[in-house]
Amino acid sequence: MMRKMLFGIAAGLLLVSAGVRAEDNDTADQKVAADKAKVQADIKAVNADKGVVKAAHEQVVDDRQQLAKDRAAHDKAAVEADKAKLAADRATLKKDFAQEQADKKQRREDRHELSQDRRADRREDRRERHENHHK
Repeated sequence: MMRKMLFGIAAGLLLVSAGVRAEDNDTADQKVAADKAKVQADIKAVNADKGVVKAAHEQVVDDRQQLAKDRAAHDKAAVEADKAKLAADRATLKKDFAQEQADKKQRREDRHELSQDRRADRREDRRERHENHHK
């Protein structure tokens, strides 16, 4: 009997809190949710960029090692080919690094926007509570 009463009370509280939260789902809350989704997407993009930059860096390191081996073997044709490949891979690394930096900047901006929207939402909630309290 006691278990049923506790279960009923818990279910009632859950329904009441869900109703209050559904009522509180205004445009500010939707904006905050959208900003959270943007920040999560930015985090995934930055993490993907980190992997790409790391792979490009490893390729440049491998190219340098191959160039050193070909120089030691005095193979002029291979050295020239290695220099061209190294230059291309360095350009790729720079491009990938620039993309990572741009994504990090976007993530910072979106995080800043999220925090501003959260503050605005809290301000609005406080104002509504204050108005409801003084009615």
